[in-house]
Amino acid sequence: MKESQANRTLRPAVVLWAFSGLIGIPVAVYFDLLSGWRWPPYNAIYDQMMVSVYFALGICAARAIKNPIRHCSFLWFVAISSFTHGAVMLFHALHDPMHVQHLLGDVWILMGGVSLAWPLWRLGRTDDRDL
Repeated sequence: MKESQANRTLRPAVVLWAFSGLIGIPVAVYFDLLSGWRWPPYNAIYDQMMVSVYFALGICAARAIKNPIRHCSFLWFVAISSFTHGAVMLFHALHDPMHVQHLLGDVWILMGGVSLAWPLWRLGRTDDRDL
């Protein structure tokens, strides 16, 4: 797979993660969309920390949009860290009925790390690596 093809494959997911980090997650956390973005007890400092981390992720993802292949390590970090974060939250949402609302909120978004992992994994498995 040529570099231009690989970039076209990854670009939509990178754009989605940039948008999520810069706008989507901050808005969802501050307005607690679907009542599934805040873990009780409410802690504004925790919310600010989470928003700042995902905002930084959004800035870096925005920088990776033009040439995602050059940022593979960063994209793998986004994919794996988001997926594992979502998996831990999924466990707690299923384990404690008080947190079940997170299945509609943040868990499914963070499990979206697969949106990057799948194309990255497929790119790594190509036989004719021209990258």
